[in-house]
Amino acid sequence: MATTFDNKQLFGGAVVANLPKSYADVSNIREVPDHQEIYLDASGFSSIIVEINERVSQPSTDEEALKFHFQDIVDDQDASRIWHTDVAHLSHFPPSTPCYTLLATTTPPSPTEGNVQRALTPDFTAVILTLIRLVPQSTDIMVTINIPHIPGHQETSDGAVSFDEGKFGSLVQEGMRIRDELWRTLEVRDWGLFGGGEE
Repeated sequence: MATTFDNKQLFGGAVVANLPKSYADVSNIREVPDHQEIYLDASGFSSIIVEINERVSQPSTDEEALKFHFQDIVDDQDASRIWHTDVAHLSHFPPSTPCYTLLATTTPPSPTEGNVQRALTPDFTAVILTLIRLVPQSTDIMVTINIPHIPGHQETSDGAVSFDEGKFGSLVQEGMRIRDELWRTLEVRDWGLFGGGEE
């Protein structure tokens, strides 16, 4: 079934984007930091996080900043691997805006036998991260799509998922479609959100 989208207002309407209709606003059930918007798939385990951070200046290149942000969100105990990085193209940002994306996986430590959490521990989580660097506003916007692969909860029609062979499975492919829709529709309506002028 094809994913359908709704246009959502983020950060009080300062930012808008199309998000899947099946994703629910986490702030309706628990407190979310002011610099984040978090949406959770009501029929699965995937999530979308839109996050506004101060622009990091320590890495010397934008690609290194992308990897810096990724490492910052990864649990220290998880093994991680970046499979692909590329330039991103977002429709509502000037072409000169540095935008980058990566596809990565994180793998948690194996749970102890008999642990009640074992059944919900993912084999791995695919991470689709987009970084938008707003230089005049000294801001980095991160859009992260997290896609846990939990045994017994993934479509059996996927067959073997092998990132080495480019076989990402239907869950990651759907995450890429969601990413593409975000690239097409994510738009800043109020640049005052960043405390500066317009881009």
